[in-house]
Amino acid sequence: MAHKFIENGDGRTRVYDSIVIDPRKLNVFGSDLALRIVSGLAKTPGCAMDLARALSEHEQKIYYHLRRLEAAGVIRKIRTEKRYAMTAKIYGLVSPTVTAKLHEEGYELGHSDTKDVNPKLESFFHPFVTNRTLDAKIIIGDTYSHGKYDIGSTEGPYVLDFMMLLGRLASNMVFPARKLDTEIQDKELTENLILFGNAQTNTVIDKLNSKMPARFDATDIWGLISEKTGRKYTDPRTGFIAKMDNPLNPEKKVMVVGGVGRRGTYAAVLALTRHMDKIKEEKGNIAHIVCGYDQDSDNVIDTVKFLE
Repeated sequence: MAHKFIENGDGRTRVYDSIVIDPRKLNVFGSDLALRIVSGLAKTPGCAMDLARALSEHEQKIYYHLRRLEAAGVIRKIRTEKRYAMTAKIYGLVSPTVTAKLHEEGYELGHSDTKDVNPKLESFFHPFVTNRTLDAKIIIGDTYSHGKYDIGSTEGPYVLDFMMLLGRLASNMVFPARKLDTEIQDKELTENLILFGNAQTNTVIDKLNSKMPARFDATDIWGLISEKTGRKYTDPRTGFIAKMDNPLNPEKKVMVVGGVGRRGTYAAVLALTRHMDKIKEEKGNIAHIVCGYDQDSDNVIDTVKFLE
């Protein structure tokens, strides 16, 4: 079976071919010489004699580690060559990465028909989408004035772009896939939740507001306060993207896509649909504050800047 190792960092995702070895065989890397041999073979295939000369080590020591590395599946014989009337075994690395599965705690990223999907997108939507099935309540604000702020939601049009993004992963949905905040029942709030809007337009966001990594605040000027920096953002183009444990059920997750104003929510959706490479996930959680800009002066936000 082919295996892949996915590395996320520095704003990019790299995928490597990998091998999985028995954890009990990890001790083959316990020697500095073994690591030097692996490093040498990563540069160019070679035999024990080649490695002994390159590393200034006794050939018998090289043979010892080659046998152990081959038995562990880290290196393999790729060909033989005649050397001084003798047959030399030429070794090379099996894969640039090695992994050892300690226990079954992974999740399925996708199938063959999603091989063109960015792995970061799949990671971002886990566990809201598992096995191509939506496992979350998508909640948007009611368009009629409601809640303690007596305000109706206007973010609805931007949900469409998000749903198209979500649809790249979730082919199995039960429609309607979304509910209004005025329709949701308390028992449903303990599930995985995807929330749109802000604390004024979505009463579920208002309910969870104090537990979020950035909270919406109505004192003085309406805005968004970052728990990380304490800074308050009042520009209505300020958007917010969060992924966190559900305060009502730590075994589930909550995603919040919203903003100080309607344009802020659009900026958040734009950040997701165009700049997924900049989304950083730490220990399964995400918290980004962005701002949208109309770069070409056509009265439509087309550019997003990540503020936090």
